[in-house]
Amino acid sequence: MKIIEEDLKKGAIVVKVQSYDDCWHLYNIIEAGDFISGYTYRSVQQAGDKIRKKKGEKERVYLKIKVTDKEFHEFTNRLRIRGMIVEGSEEKAYHTFNIEPEMEIKIEKEWKDVHLKRLREAQKKHPKLCVVAIDDESATIAIIHEYGIEEIANIKLNRKGKMYEEKEEKNYGEVLSKILAIDLPLVIIGPGFEKDNFVQYAKGKLKNYIIEPTAHAGMVGIKEAIKRGIIEKIDEKNKVAKEMRIVEKILEEIAKNGYVAYGKEEVRKAIEMGAVEKLVILNSMVREEEELIKKAEEIKASVIIVSELHEGGEKLASLGGIAALLRFKI
Repeated sequence: MKIIEEDLKKGAIVVKVQSYDDCWHLYNIIEAGDFISGYTYRSVQQAGDKIRKKKGEKERVYLKIKVTDKEFHEFTNRLRIRGMIVEGSEEKAYHTFNIEPEMEIKIEKEWKDVHLKRLREAQKKHPKLCVVAIDDESATIAIIHEYGIEEIANIKLNRKGKMYEEKEEKNYGEVLSKILAIDLPLVIIGPGFEKDNFVQYAKGKLKNYIIEPTAHAGMVGIKEAIKRGIIEKIDEKNKVAKEMRIVEKILEEIAKNGYVAYGKEEVRKAIEMGAVEKLVILNSMVREEEELIKKAEEIKASVIIVSELHEGGEKLASLGGIAALLRFKI
């Protein structure tokens, strides 16, 4: 994400969306009551017209809306921001901005520290990863986004019987072509020797990859790899990997009755006692718990926001959506 203009005195920041991951960041920054301005497409009725343009005909117009709701369509790369038009044609009508790369939008809101922190984070480059989980039956290819895991393909491997080399070319060739088309840093995982056989087949064609054993293939193996920190060997800053590992750490501390608190009341008590080292909270709870986050920051606790769109977020949600790793037991 690129910041084009910034005037915090007026509460206005203009940003250019550069990737679909930026859409996820904006989903977590923009809230109901904010104002969004930008060029968009809309079926416009001219003054005095009694009949609208034909259905499907739209014009490029500049509008400003007051946000009422938002939707992030997971893995379809679409962020939709809806609200009432306050400046532009057809004021008081409703309009939906479809946010996508190359768009410039102006955001006007009461900027909190947590919003600005997220915006600065979005300015950094976070390379995504490709993971291939392979065994003698199938190869699962997935991309690790900042907002979760996207399964790209599941390719059945029929590598037994006659004409072995032909089957190898057909099966491994399909896996390799999809990986090369994605063109991201690569982690190859799985049980047994199939991952090594594949690397031997693709020798000289793969770049920037590591091979690691896991007990399982498929999406189960990919989640296993993330939990064990294997993904971080290629990209230590990968957000999903970090979030899943911090949630696993919380679960480990709970299992051994260790340095942990979870649930709103327990965490609030721990903050009041100055015991919190890391506050971990679901992205959907950030706005309603602004006061708690501020108190945590006042005692020098780090705040980690976890996406609800991956397994780590689901596990945190089961704990009440908020937890803390502690400096000392309470």
